[in-house]
Amino acid sequence: MKTLKNTLKYGIIFCLALFASCKKDGVDADNKDEGEINLADYCIIGRKPAQLSNGQTVQIPYIINFDEYGKASLLRESAKPFTFKDGKIRIDGTMVFTVQNKAITAYEDLFKRYPFTTYNLQKKPAKNQLNETSYQGNWTNIAKTFSVFTFRPDTYDEKAGAIYPFSGKYTLIANLAARSNTPDAAANNYAEYDIVLIDGKLEVTCNKKNLVGTGSEIFTYGIFTKVP
Repeated sequence: MKTLKNTLKYGIIFCLALFASCKKDGVDADNKDEGEINLADYCIIGRKPAQLSNGQTVQIPYIINFDEYGKASLLRESAKPFTFKDGKIRIDGTMVFTVQNKAITAYEDLFKRYPFTTYNLQKKPAKNQLNETSYQGNWTNIAKTFSVFTFRPDTYDEKAGAIYPFSGKYTLIANLAARSNTPDAAANNYAEYDIVLIDGKLEVTCNKKNLVGTGSEIFTYGIFTKVP
């Protein structure tokens, strides 16, 4: 009889402990931070001010790409260390983004070196968004205003009538941006393209060298619309 009572006693204690544990687990699950994300699956895209070669100030695109090794890359700059803790993304001690519910709510440019005008935390697409697409539009401040970009898995063409056609390879970034260093196919000159897809538009900055003569340089920007 005593053995039966002890068995019932310990059984009740076990059930109560199990119930308390389950209840606690349920509370923890309900209070879990929904904003917790793996930054390696995300990037930050937006715009920042820049001055073109004709003195005009425009808003050009940028992208910050995060990797699984704790590094953040900004297009042509070397990778910088980052941390993500307590809702703050801190990059190289110079940039601080506040994140809530998977969105950036504030930004601090601690040393006034990265004056981003806009910033959007965006999940990286699963595949290359440039491949097998074409975009057309106008450059801002150069004579050959109209261009058409055509992309393949790792190469592209930029055509503007019969003058200054460029083609070459690009380095894909986060499946929605790219950078390239390509020779001018027509005149053996040189161009650097930085490309970011923002709101379905192809935003491109381009540094073109020696287009007119030795030492000449043009820095321009354009927005291009996808060709159906």
